Amino acid sequence: MSQIVSVLTPSESERNSWDQLPEESSKAFHAFVVFRDQGWERSIGGVVKESGKNQALIYRWSTRYQWKERAQDWDVHQDQLGQAQAIRTRLAMNKRALEIAQDMQLKALRGFAALETVSKVKVSRKVKDEAGVERTVEEEIDKLVISPKDLVRLMESAHRLQKDLLGKADEDQVAKIELIFGSVPPEEEPPLDA
Repeated sequence: MSQIVSVLTPSESERNSWDQLPEESSKAFHAFVVFRDQGWERSIGGVVKESGKNQALIYRWSTRYQWKERAQDWDVHQDQLGQAQAIRTRLAMNKRALEIAQDMQLKALRGFAALETVSKVKVSRKVKDEAGVERTVEEEIDKLVISPKDLVRLMESAHRLQKDLLGKADEDQVAKIELIFGSVPPEEEPPLDA
């Protein structure tokens, strides 16, 4: 059984300005790619030097095929890709930081639960029996190892840490970030106050 395979070229609406134009020869496009990839220091002279082609020919191609505009579109596209990557990196970093903070909190809770808050201690006290004779009695009582003041300080520190990491309750707002790549018809453009 044979399979039919066709190579479709992108339609005009799917094509980026920096792609090879239908009327642009492979040699002209290659020269454009050299120009485009020179970055911020791009120049016709640089293309002439790298390609070995005649300067008049390179200039003619650059004008006919609108190299400056296409290269500018390429730069904008690359900047948008860089911004999108920066956002993904920042979100991943924040996610890792929150996971670390949650792990720290869990370890602190386990450590707090493992603290020996009460221990048995022997105390001596003097008592009088029915005859009025004073004698010393020893008994074991429970005594806090951590003072209530220290427990309060520990709880306040944990609360402060949680608040610093997650924000205050009145700061709980969701940020909406929309990234739009390419051109959008005015009727599809989202409102600015949304």
